[in-house]
Amino acid sequence: MQAVNDCPDSDIYMIGHTSKTIYRNVIKLLFEDPALAVFRPFCSWSGGNKNMLTFRDKTVHALGAKDEGAVGLIQGLTASLVYCDEMTLYPQSVIEMINSRLSRSHSMGFAAMNPSHPSHIIKQWIDLGTNGDPNYYSLHFSVEDNPYLEKDYIKMLKNSSSGIFYKRNYLGQWCLASGSIFDFFDRAVYVKQMPPRAAEYWIAGCDVGVTNNFACVLIGVSTGQYDQSGVCRWVEKEYVWDSHKQERQKTMSEYADDVQRFIEPYNVKQLYIDPSAAAFKVELRKRGVACVDANNDVLEGINYTTSEMKKGNLFVCAECKNTIREVESYVWDPKKAEKGEDAPLKKDDHCIDAIRYAVYTHKVEVYDYQQHNKRQQQYWQNRFGPRGDFR
Repeated sequence: MQAVNDCPDSDIYMIGHTSKTIYRNVIKLLFEDPALAVFRPFCSWSGGNKNMLTFRDKTVHALGAKDEGAVGLIQGLTASLVYCDEMTLYPQSVIEMINSRLSRSHSMGFAAMNPSHPSHIIKQWIDLGTNGDPNYYSLHFSVEDNPYLEKDYIKMLKNSSSGIFYKRNYLGQWCLASGSIFDFFDRAVYVKQMPPRAAEYWIAGCDVGVTNNFACVLIGVSTGQYDQSGVCRWVEKEYVWDSHKQERQKTMSEYADDVQRFIEPYNVKQLYIDPSAAAFKVELRKRGVACVDANNDVLEGINYTTSEMKKGNLFVCAECKNTIREVESYVWDPKKAEKGEDAPLKKDDHCIDAIRYAVYTHKVEVYDYQQHNKRQQQYWQNRFGPRGDFR
């Protein structure tokens, strides 16, 4: 904001994964964070189609850069100032286009991010700054450097992260994705002979294989409303059809019949399906089985699943032999890591994918539901006072 104040013109841009995320992560703080109160009287925000921050006599435009299409938004701009939030999430073509727009003698680019792989173009800029190039300047922080985070929360993050997610998101290291993904997995800790609690309800996830294995997992859920110890989930049963071992590939209709029989005895709240399995979803709906497309963000899903297991919120029942085997053998793809890509090795991952679909997508849905309840509660409290409720 000091640079905005000093800038001689209004060719100023703030860029995020989307225009909504740059508002939530950065611009919103100008209006809410006490530490930034000095700027507040001079700021105004215009949302909708404008997505524009006004600071004194300067105008700052908010843009999104989540895919290659953002190149068209940035191409042709001449930028005096650019602030980029979570810049490692942008496609490289977008990063290079932003860099090329900083063409004036007073142009400056600011960026904040979690680290990625060490060959990333931004890591090359950081190294230039570290080695004394006057055109680049870098600062490194770990989670413990954040003055806004409570010590208990920092401790929880440290204990619940593992592998690449711990190195990058906690320590702030630029490193390759390598080795075992569930590197902390110990059967004595995470495998249970019986479900650890009585389930309040179940969810299920389905990874649909055409030439590969077909997998469906049943996951018990307890929110801890009775014993106050928090949410708990466990993989209770699995259905796997290995067409290579069985020497027969089933039809989508047969798979739909199998899944219906598999989940029928349980109070399954939601069935999450591989979003690309259109034909299978049609077959389920013919049978009156409701299903929804799963969130297939692989890295976020892996991060959440490993974190929940390490926290002690996710277990596997001993009878789920295929799931246990896949968890123990789930590794990062070394060939893709050499190319700067973070991806698991696509081998024996069908139960894991089904778990990721269910656990991660259900987490997002529960969060949205809780946020809705908070808004409702706030409405009634504003209307009837602190003791106001739905009655």
